[in-house]
Amino acid sequence: MPVIQESGLVRDAAGADGPAYTKGTHLSLGPVLAMRKSFVPEAQGWWRVADVRRDAEFDQAYQIMVPLTGSLHAVCADRHVSSGAGQLVMHDLARMTSVAFRGPARRESFETAAVMIPKPMLPLPGGQLDAMMGSNVSARDGIGGLLADFVTRLTHEPDAYRASDGPRIGMVLVDLVTALVAHAVDGRSAVPPSNRDVLVMRIQAFVQEHLRDPAMTPRALAVQHHISTSYLHRLFQERGLTVGGYIRTQRLERARRDLADPALGSVPIHNIAARWGFSHAADFSRAFRRAYGVSPKDFRLAAHG
Repeated sequence: MPVIQESGLVRDAAGADGPAYTKGTHLSLGPVLAMRKSFVPEAQGWWRVADVRRDAEFDQAYQIMVPLTGSLHAVCADRHVSSGAGQLVMHDLARMTSVAFRGPARRESFETAAVMIPKPMLPLPGGQLDAMMGSNVSARDGIGGLLADFVTRLTHEPDAYRASDGPRIGMVLVDLVTALVAHAVDGRSAVPPSNRDVLVMRIQAFVQEHLRDPAMTPRALAVQHHISTSYLHRLFQERGLTVGGYIRTQRLERARRDLADPALGSVPIHNIAARWGFSHAADFSRAFRRAYGVSPKDFRLAAHG
C-alpha cells in the first residue's frame, strides 16, 4: 500500500523532559491516520506533550489507543488516565499535557496500535464525546473488541491493502468509533425505552431508509407516523435534536462517505448532493462546510490523498 510510511527509529522529542524514541508504521486512510508504534525503553518516562514536534492538525483530532504490550499513563485536562493491554482508550489530543509509557518488564518496549480521527468527522454531540475521554473500554469483546481487532490487524499487515482502499477503510474506522461512543453512552442508562423512545427510533429508521427522497420533510414524517408536526418536533427536542437537523446530518454523512470513495471520484459533487436529497448544490456546500469545517471539494481532495 503506497500510503504507508515506515518511520524507522525516530526521535520525536528531545530535552530533559524525556526523549521519546519510537519506531513504527503509519497508514494514511484519507483524513484518518492509523499507526502502530513501539516506544523503546529509553522513551519510558514522563514527558510533556508540548515538547513533541507536531502538525497543527494534531490538536484537531481524537486519538484511540489500543495498547498491545505494557501500559500508558497520561494527564488529560487534569485527569489521570491509565490503560493497558486488553483495553482501549480515547483521548482529545489538544487536552493531553503529559504522558508516560511502560513496557511489560524492564528493558522491554511499550507497543500500541492507534487511530487519529479529525474531530469534525465524528458526527456526535460534544457532550457524548467528552464523556468518553479517558474512559477505558474493553478491547476483548463487544464493539470495543471489534474496533481493537480491526485496528490491530490493519496495522499489522498493511501491505495487504491497496492505496485506493485507504479512504474506505478510514470511513469504516469512523463508523466503528461512532458506534463505540454511542454504545457506551447508551449503556450508561439502565432505563428501558418508553413508547416515545420506540416511536423516535422508528421515525429515525424511516429517515435512514428514505434519505434520497428530497420530499422527506418534518410534515411528511409526521403524516407517515400518524402524529402532528408539533408533536414530532417535541419528541426530537426532548432528545436535544431537531427534526430538520437530524435529517440533514444523516444526508451529509452519506454524502461525505461517497465523497471519500475513490470509486466515485469522477462523479460530480452536485450529483452526489442530489443523490442524498440536496436539491441545491450551494445549500449542500454551505451545510457541509458548517458541519465539517471544510468544503466538499477540499474534503474530497484530502480523502483521496
